[in-house]
Amino acid sequence: MKLIDFSVENFKGIQKLNISFDDKPNNSVYTLVGINESGKTTILEAINYYEYNDEKDLNQINNAIPLSKEDIIPIKFRSNFNDNIKIKATHSLDEIDNKDLKDFLKQECDFTITENIEKIETIQEYIYKNSKYQDMKSSWSLAIRGKEGKSRRTTTLQGDNWNKAVNFLKDRMPKILYFPTTLFDFPNRIYLNKETNEYKDNFYKGVIQDILDSLNENLNIKEHIVERMLSNNSSEKEYVDQITLKMGKQLSSVILGEWSSVLGNKAKQISVKVEKDTSGVYIEFLINDEDGYFKLNERSLGFRWFFVFLLLTQFRGFRKNENKQVIFLFDEPAANLSRGAQRQLLNSLEKISNKCSIIYTTHSQYLINPHWLEGAYIVTNKALEDNEENYIAHKTNIEVYKYRDFVSKFPNKTSYFQPILDILEFIPNELDLCSDAIFLEGKNDYYTLNYFFKILLNKNDFHLIPGMSCNSIDDLICLYSGWGKNFIILLDSDTAANESKKRYEDKFGPLVEGKIFTLKDVNSKWTKSCMEKILPNDEKLKIQQICYPDSKKYSKNMFNKTLQELLMKNQKINISEEILNNFESIYNFLNNSIK
Repeated sequence: MKLIDFSVENFKGIQKLNISFDDKPNNSVYTLVGINESGKTTILEAINYYEYNDEKDLNQINNAIPLSKEDIIPIKFRSNFNDNIKIKATHSLDEIDNKDLKDFLKQECDFTITENIEKIETIQEYIYKNSKYQDMKSSWSLAIRGKEGKSRRTTTLQGDNWNKAVNFLKDRMPKILYFPTTLFDFPNRIYLNKETNEYKDNFYKGVIQDILDSLNENLNIKEHIVERMLSNNSSEKEYVDQITLKMGKQLSSVILGEWSSVLGNKAKQISVKVEKDTSGVYIEFLINDEDGYFKLNERSLGFRWFFVFLLLTQFRGFRKNENKQVIFLFDEPAANLSRGAQRQLLNSLEKISNKCSIIYTTHSQYLINPHWLEGAYIVTNKALEDNEENYIAHKTNIEVYKYRDFVSKFPNKTSYFQPILDILEFIPNELDLCSDAIFLEGKNDYYTLNYFFKILLNKNDFHLIPGMSCNSIDDLICLYSGWGKNFIILLDSDTAANESKKRYEDKFGPLVEGKIFTLKDVNSKWTKSCMEKILPNDEKLKIQQICYPDSKKYSKNMFNKTLQELLMKNQKINISEEILNNFESIYNFLNNSIK
């Protein structure tokens, strides 16, 4: 069963909001992007607040105080709120869900389902009077059609049997795990045989079982660890040692292997130790480095954060006998850590997404993956009026837009999706290592030529470097001339480009002699032309619609963003032979000229 749609009304700063998780192509990662105070966290809180979920908020593991019914009252109406807060979720059922439900109802209720169920809509309403919580109503839109017993008449399941079906399906609904931004108070010892009703204790035992499940040897805590440790047979303890050795190798591979570039080489191994005392059988993790063994709470803050993060995420998808979608909610993960750590985290999220679904918030460009832009949403808040310093509380209204829709509707509100722009925009680096460089007028020419040369023509023989405009390449000329590096310049062939070419020749003289070219030099037909005009408008629109399928006319902004994204994804497109030949002629001209 999969969560495909979520909507909420009157929740904190949200008046009315909907997010779809069912768009094509299917995604397993959804990114919520926006400036500070835009409402990203509130959206995660609303999703996490939905109470069908039987696995509690992970913040409770860290003894954090959960949101109360009064905490979620709309900000602007807290003085006298007399309305309902509504949370609605829609889930889709696959063939396995339908088959299992049919088998269950046939066995338990002698009811034969005749029509598959595609979707279930569930609603929870919290009722308030004078800003005081009164009651919660829950409803399901679930019509199950079939035949009772040996009857030939088709009817709708009702009463106690319908309730049984609801409870069966409720147990298969996704588990939502809200990962806190704060560090977990991870225990040094996890007791495995204490009888307790504490959620925290049972949660950590579940984590240990997840690690055992990842070994794929049908191991369980009770039989293969606890009972052996309590046995008087010495060989049983040796079997436990073998298990802990395998667990340590698995943890070292996943955690230290994943973060070696972030944590450095000091941590060499993670050891797992099982012992018993008067309180029972317990397990603990020790970190082995060049100075000896250390407990987790004796290591650095960064190490502890990543250790707990990976422990709770990388192994969760191995849980046995659980046919459930697992949804992780991450609020600004690793936001205060280095950009290298954030990049590693992005790689880790990609691995988790093979087994689980992820919804995460960020305002860091280092946590943006261009491959996930189809699942990216921009979060806005009218209280900010597009300015973080002008927060007006009574205007609070959190809204969410698909990334591409937002760019189309509000192209000037770049602050909200600046992290995406930052990751897509070209940032020159290591210029001192670049020889055989082609200076271009700007970033749009850079993306266009880079895409056609590298992706469509599979040619990558020289460096393309963008200037700020046709009239601002002076510094690059000075640098490369000073370094003695080889370069040429390609400009458009319009009036501004021709004037710039003359100015460079007058200013730099012999330094640029035979090095400045315009498109007219490539092809005499391109007199008074520019790079974007080499592609006809219908071809540019066709390319643009790859990322903006609803666009009806060519937009320079959308077209260039599409090329940027296609380049970063290494995604090829179908394009006419004539256009490919045009760009190949540009490549051949530049290749001959640079040599």
